Amino acid sequence: MKTKNLIRIYILFFLSMCQISWANNLSDINNDHVIGLPEAIYALGVTSGLVLQNTNESVDFKDYFFVEGSEYFYQKKSYDESTGANVLNYEYAHHLSKTINNQNTFIECWYGVTTYNEYYTIFDNTNFLSIGDYWNGWYDSQIKIGTSQMVPGDIFSSMYQINDFPYWCEFKFLGYEDVETQAGTFNDCLKISKLNSYKWGVLFSYFSKNVGLVKQVYTTDNDSYTLELIASLNGNTSYPSNLTIKRYYGQWNLTSTPSTTDAISFFYLPQNGNSAVIIFNNFPYLSQYQTISLITSDGSTFTSTNTQTDISATISGSTMSGTYNYVYWDETAQETKSLNITFSGTMGTN
Repeated sequence: MKTKNLIRIYILFFLSMCQISWANNLSDINNDHVIGLPEAIYALGVTSGLVLQNTNESVDFKDYFFVEGSEYFYQKKSYDESTGANVLNYEYAHHLSKTINNQNTFIECWYGVTTYNEYYTIFDNTNFLSIGDYWNGWYDSQIKIGTSQMVPGDIFSSMYQINDFPYWCEFKFLGYEDVETQAGTFNDCLKISKLNSYKWGVLFSYFSKNVGLVKQVYTTDNDSYTLELIASLNGNTSYPSNLTIKRYYGQWNLTSTPSTTDAISFFYLPQNGNSAVIIFNNFPYLSQYQTISLITSDGSTFTSTNTQTDISATISGSTMSGTYNYVYWDETAQETKSLNITFSGTMGTN
């Protein structure tokens, strides 16, 4: 009853403003020279966070998109059509910049189910451009994804080529939204939508100032995923504020002949649902990084978040060790094969 009375008071208040309001007022959402019922409902939506409020204030996309030296841990929930099961994975990312091809290049490094880099630059101190990625190298044409003076409603459409094949994509600045994540609540995030010609669906991304990407939602008729920030670290600033990252570095070893070895990194976040990721450098057969999501119930013994991955790890004080049985399909031999791997490491600095 109190809620209904409050709504009536709001509506009556905004209706009472009709006689002193004019067209082009920001509150006159339908430009009918009247502040009436539609405006009252809109105002209630803004107050409750259901509607994005219009503003002409410009923002610099770089302040939201890229944070030099930051590290990120994300939780990714998706749906596997082949098994009909929900899938939970963790992803690790970090930002760095360097001079490549005589231009300052911003690099996003991602370690998840797939491992890749994405490359960006700023042209004429104004336009934020996507210029390449791990899989395709440098694009034949650059993709505009933002500017130094963005306002809600801005649309950035690009026709571009990758390996001489034409594509199209569109980024739209939808406005601002408060976003709740496991890492905390981030206010006034930029909400950006992305459409492209090579993949059906809409990708919604949320960026927090001086933090970076805090959430993504991808939806299609038959596929979807949600990516949510669970932890971020940039120098002495962390989200959540009590963030602890236990880091172990060492080597993996292939037990079969010929023996092979390379580096591993193991990151454990005790306060984030006891989640962890292990990254294998130059993983055999794949010839690239492989990242596996782990979880623990006791803080010492870790298993994969997905039952089809046969891996186990144990940490004891400053040491970590484990085994991994990697099963794959050998296209040449037309049979299933496996690799038996052991790994170990010691604790590094946070």
